[in-house]
Amino acid sequence: MAKIKVVTIGRHYCSGGSDIGKMVADRLGVKCYDREIVEMAAKRSGISMEDIRKYEESILNPMKTPISFFGKEKEDITEKIFAAETEVVMELAARENCVIVGRCADFILKNKVKTLNVFIYSSLEKRMEAARTKHNIPEEEIESRLKKYDKKRADYYNANTNKKWSEKASYDMCLDSGKLGFELCADIIAQAVRVSK
Repeated sequence: MAKIKVVTIGRHYCSGGSDIGKMVADRLGVKCYDREIVEMAAKRSGISMEDIRKYEESILNPMKTPISFFGKEKEDITEKIFAAETEVVMELAARENCVIVGRCADFILKNKVKTLNVFIYSSLEKRMEAARTKHNIPEEEIESRLKKYDKKRADYYNANTNKKWSEKASYDMCLDSGKLGFELCADIIAQAVRVSK
C-alpha cells in the first residue's frame, strides 16, 4: 500500500462488500479482516462467540432476546464488544497495512492512520438476487432479512460513531457494486490506494 494504510469498507447487506474487501486485499497484497475481528474481540473480552451470536440474533429479532441480555446486561455486552473490537482494529492498523470490513473501523481509525473509507451499496433488486443465488435465503424471507441486517448495521454504526451509516458524506468513496460489478469496484479502490499521496 502507498500512503493510505487501511481501507475500511462499510456495506449494505448482500451488496458484496465482504467479497470486494477480499479482492482489494488480494490486489494490494495485504490481509482482509472481517468476522475475524469479532473472533479476536471475543477472546480479548472473555465473551464467548456463542454469546455474541445470541446477542446479534437478539438485535435482529427482539422476540428471541435471551433472558441473560435483558436491561443493563444487554448494554454491558454491547459496550464490551465494541470496546474489544476497537482495541483489535487499532492494533491491526498499527501493525500492518490491511483492509477492514465493517466494525466502525472508519470512525475508530479517524486521525490515527491514513484511511480510505469506502461504502459499497447496490439496488434492492440486485441485493435480492444475491440473497437468492449466493446466500440461499428463502424467497419469502429475502426482503425482511435485507431490512433487518441493514437496520442492525445502521443502529450499531450510528450508536457508536458521530456519523450516519450509508450517507455519502460519511465516506471518501461510495460505489454501486450492482452497476459496476465486484471486480471493477475492487480495481477502483486498489488504484485509489496506489496513487494516494
